[in-house]
Amino acid sequence: MKDAIVSTLNYRVALIIIETIVVFFLYQYFDINVDVDFFIFSIAIVFPLVFSITSAYQRRQDAIMEFSVFRNKIIDVSNLLYAVDGIKKEDYNKIFQSLIRIQNVFLEYLIHKSDTRSYFQIRQQRKEIFKVIISYKELFNEREKDSIISVKNEMFLSMEKLNGIKVHNTPISLRRYCLIFIYISPFLFNTKLISGEQFQLSLGFDFPMSVLFAVLISFILMALYNIQDYIENPFDQKGLDDLKIEQMKIHENESLYI
Repeated sequence: MKDAIVSTLNYRVALIIIETIVVFFLYQYFDINVDVDFFIFSIAIVFPLVFSITSAYQRRQDAIMEFSVFRNKIIDVSNLLYAVDGIKKEDYNKIFQSLIRIQNVFLEYLIHKSDTRSYFQIRQQRKEIFKVIISYKELFNEREKDSIISVKNEMFLSMEKLNGIKVHNTPISLRRYCLIFIYISPFLFNTKLISGEQFQLSLGFDFPMSVLFAVLISFILMALYNIQDYIENPFDQKGLDDLKIEQMKIHENESLYI
């Protein structure tokens, strides 16, 4: 619980809170009062922000599903090879280790910021693995050959989908729009809070509850933006809700000969 709350805090939260307090007291000092309806927030900020969070969450769910398919197809390839008569233990282990290596290289690409050339190299490596597998084709009957090629194609397709999820983010223009309007928002709602008597509390002295509500609104908006930012990349292992890659990936002890 504590980690979840702390994860939403960063320099942007500090900036928006400082900005909100400064703008609040400037408006109060200069008696600035602009009649702005709170309904504007649902159109200008809240709706785009919720849409952005929903899109990022869907990317995460798609990544979980596709990674599960990718993992399962590697297992399927190794199982098919194990079942082929004539495939020796050392041949099976050689191919299985190649599959583990391509998985680990691919995961490094997903986790870290990499240029497109890195993925081109991964495509080349997986093509070499297929060449190794097909070099044993004289041992396959037609059904086994079709099954292996079909599963191989599905595994490669899953890799392409995961790569597509990595390189195509939630629309950047929408995210920048939300961030800009969050920084502008204190100039819009502070005047409403200053003039609203329902936010004043009498405790024997004048205590401006309005500033607390102003800070709370700013904090919530920026915290929601930070949540979207953290779940935007489900692979980078920086957020609490990223893919549990270490738990999901295939390990060497899953070889059928161990």
